[in-house]
Order: sequence, then C-alpha cells, then structure tokens
Amino acid sequence: MGYWLVPINRYVRFVSNSGRTIVPKFSDLREAALSGRLDRFVCEVRGALVDIRSGDTVWGYLPELDVGLIAMGLAQRPRAGKKATVAVKIDRKRTRMLAADPLAASTIRRWVPDLRHGSVDLELRPRAFSVIDSWVNERNERDLEALEPFSVKTWRDAAGSTRSLSLATHDIVAPIARLLRAQEFAVGVVTPIAKEPRFIARRMRDVVVLQVCRLSSSKDRAEISAAVGSLLETRWRLERETGDPNFRFTPWLACSSRPDAEIIAFLEDLGILASWPLRGGLVDLTERSKQYWYQHLGVR
Repeated sequence: MGYWLVPINRYVRFVSNSGRTIVPKFSDLREAALSGRLDRFVCEVRGALVDIRSGDTVWGYLPELDVGLIAMGLAQRPRAGKKATVAVKIDRKRTRMLAADPLAASTIRRWVPDLRHGSVDLELRPRAFSVIDSWVNERNERDLEALEPFSVKTWRDAAGSTRSLSLATHDIVAPIARLLRAQEFAVGVVTPIAKEPRFIARRMRDVVVLQVCRLSSSKDRAEISAAVGSLLETRWRLERETGDPNFRFTPWLACSSRPDAEIIAFLEDLGILASWPLRGGLVDLTERSKQYWYQHLGVR
C-alpha cells in the first residue's frame, strides 16, 4: 500500500454525492466535507503519480489561505486514456475531521519543500508521512493531555462533531483556530456552542485565553467593557485554579469588526490582543498585537 500527497490545483476535480463538481475553494470544500456531500476527487495522473495503485492512501493538500491538509481517501483503479485519471474515494470521517482541523500548509512545506512541483510519494518522505499520520491519528490525544489542567473539550472534538459543525465555520473563531494550530497550539473550547465560544489554547508554557465580542458599531464601548471584564476574570480564575507559575497567560479579544481607534488603544494598554476577521477567512490584529504575536506566540 502506498501513500501520496496531492496538491489541489487545476489537475484535481472534486465531486459530490450527486455527481456535481465542487469548486476547489476552501469554503466550498469545507462545507461539502462537513455536511458529508463530498464523495471523491479525481486527479490527472501526472509526474510521480504514474506509480499510484488501487488501495493507496491519498491526502489532498490545499495551498489556498495556507490551509494545508483537507481531504483523505483511498485510490481506485486508475483509468487509462489520453489523460489518465485516478479517482480517490473520500474517507468521510477523517475528511470531516481535516476540514474542521486541517494540518497547516506551513508544517507540510517544512518536510515537503518541493510539493509545488506536483504529487509526492510519501514512502520517499518518511518524516513527512510520520508528521501527517501523527496529526490524523494521534494529535487529539496530545491535545487532551496539554489541555488537561483546564478541563475543556478539544477543538477537534468540538468542531468535528456533527452536532456543532457551525463551530468549524464560525466567522470569527475558525480562522483564529487555524492560526493557532499552525503554531502547534492545542486549542480547547470552553462554552456551549449555543453561545459565542471561548478558547483556551496552550503550547508549552504559553496559554491564550480568547473571548468573542460581537460589535454593533465600531464605537460600542458597552460590549467591549463587558467582554473585557469577562476575559480578564477568566484569566484571573485560570491563574488561581492552575496555580502554575510557569504558565504565561495572554488574553485575546476577538471582535466581529475593527473597533474604534480609541478602543484599540485601550485594549493594547491593557495588554489584550485584539483582532477582527478579514475577507477570505483571514485574521487581522492591532499593531501592538502583531508585535507581541511575532515576538512570542508566532515563534516555535
């Protein structure tokens, strides 16, 4: 049995249960995978992929937004022709998990720097295969261990659940979860999905406490004040409950839109990271938040 990593590009076509083609964009593929509509993806047999065989395991790698590993399935018998193709039958359980919690492209590129040239036989990249296999089969157990002091549900268990798929597509927290996961944080979800979720994310001694704040306007001080009070209280309570002086707690307020400049200054002076979503599933931070991120949280 072989193992392959296939970049999602113009030579790859995704197909739903009804036979319709799915646009290979992150938002469309994620929705199809989470809802169970994603049935297979068809790849043109090019380059190293000429050696693929029926029953081989194939992972789909999406470079858009630096998403990374998003689909997994088993190769069927290749079809010969002027443009030979191979269909990959989706493993729905694992693909739903990857759609909610993809392995970041930056991590994959570290071990497969030549991926831009085409599909890669992972038997020739044993370290890359080990990283991918660990992410799929072992990472959740490692997250549970890292988050054990805080008694929270892991992001994978919460976002990948069929009862709470809205968390995986949440306009504010889903992009932040991908950002934290790309920096190898274990991410835990605190509150029920019926309310705005709160995070506790941990990587070694760094602990991020994140709260969502929905703003009705950029100058909504009442909402900000309430959210800040709750956020700082949560940090204070966690510091007392864990009693571990080695933990470095960082409060993060995730706003639904960019706050007023005066509010941003207020948050920065309190040492609170502040962010808001950008189009396309990206995250923007205040200038001082960016500096803190690059100096501490964004460096492995």
